[in-house]
Amino acid sequence: MAQYFVQHGVALSKEQDSDRPLSPEGRHGVIAMAKHLRQAGVVLNAICHSGKTRARQTAELFAEQLDVSNVVEVTGMSPNDDVAAFAETLKGDEVMYIGHLPHIGKLVSYLVTHDASSEVVKFDNAAVVCLEQGLERYYLKWFITPEVLNS
Repeated sequence: MAQYFVQHGVALSKEQDSDRPLSPEGRHGVIAMAKHLRQAGVVLNAICHSGKTRARQTAELFAEQLDVSNVVEVTGMSPNDDVAAFAETLKGDEVMYIGHLPHIGKLVSYLVTHDASSEVVKFDNAAVVCLEQGLERYYLKWFITPEVLNS
């Protein structure tokens, strides 16, 4: 059972726009990552996001490129929400979760090691982690950062 975890794309600063939508650079980075996933054969059943503008826009861009119609806002994905509580809500196969630091990084660490502070990966904007569920915990299948696509 694969689950995908993504930090939203690069957003405008609070000074530029208090709602913090994706910047042009952020949109470009998300689209490039989504196209890479499509070419790699990634198929998703759903995309979940925190509801914040930058996460919603990131989800919409992934959905457009990966032809996903099931895009939903979920609670528990804000930057400082409880990762253990959110982990209990994960269900389904081939689902992408788009959120924020430090939550998304702590969530991946918690799923892999049962220790949210273990820092399993260092997220970048638009980076994607693929985890697969084992018998007792998840394991890291792969991790792609935008800089890998630009090399």
